[in-house]
Amino acid sequence: MSDAGTADSERAGLEQTLQTALEAGVRVQMSGGYTARVYDTMDRIARAMGADRVEGSVTAAIVGLTVHRGGWSRTAFHRTPHIGVDFSELSALSQLTRDAPGLSPDGIRERLDAIEHTERRYPVGLVLPMLGVACAAFAVLFGSDAAGAAIAGLGGFAGALTRHLMVRRQFVPFIFCLAGALVSTTVVLLMSPVTGTSTQALAACVLWLVPGVPMLNGVADLLATHYLNGIVRLAMSAVIVFASGLGVSIALGLWGWLR
Repeated sequence: MSDAGTADSERAGLEQTLQTALEAGVRVQMSGGYTARVYDTMDRIARAMGADRVEGSVTAAIVGLTVHRGGWSRTAFHRTPHIGVDFSELSALSQLTRDAPGLSPDGIRERLDAIEHTERRYPVGLVLPMLGVACAAFAVLFGSDAAGAAIAGLGGFAGALTRHLMVRRQFVPFIFCLAGALVSTTVVLLMSPVTGTSTQALAACVLWLVPGVPMLNGVADLLATHYLNGIVRLAMSAVIVFASGLGVSIALGLWGWLR
C-alpha cells in the first residue's frame, strides 16, 4: 500500500475511534451519568480502539473529544440538549466499557449500535400510573388513610400526565414542573373532604417531582472537582424544586388554603 493509502487508512481508523468513543460518552451523559463517568467511558473505549492519548471536554450541553494516534489527531464535539435518566442504558454502556479491551473496533461499534437501537424505556401508559402509585405509597408512609392515599395517587398521576404533555410540546422545565405541581395539588385539594389526612396526601402528591438524580450527580461532580458541571446540575435541581414549590403555593392560594 502506498504512503498516501496508509495515511488515509490511519485517518479513517482514527475517525471511527473518535466517533465511537464520542457517541458512547454522549449516551452516558444523556442517560444520567455524572461527568467523571462520561470521561471514563470515552477514555476506555478510545484506548481500546487504539488511541494513544485521549482528551475530553464535558459541559452540561456539549461533549467534546480529541484522540491521538501515530502522529495524527482528530477532534469532534456533540451537543447534548436533553439529559434524562435511563439506568438500563447506563448499565449497558458500563458493561460495554468493561468489555471494550477484549473487543475489536468493529465489535465495539456493533455493541454500541445494538445499545442505541434497543428500546429499554417502559411505555408511558405504565410509567404515569406507577408514578401515581408511588405517590400513594408515600402517603401511606406518612400516615395517610386509604382515601388520602388514593387521592394522592390520583393527584400524582394527573400532575405527571400534565408534565408529559407539556414536555412533548417543548416547554422549559420551570414551566412544566410548576404546572405539574399545580395540577397535583389542585386534585388533592378538591378531593380533600373525602379524607381526614389531607395534609399527608398533599405532601405526597408532588414527590414525583423531586430531582434526585441531578442532585446526586451534582454532588458527585463537585466531589470529583468538576465544579462547573456540579453547579449547573445543582442549579437545575434548584429550579425544579423552586418551580414545584411555587406551583403548590399557587394552588393553595387559589383554593383558600393559605391563611
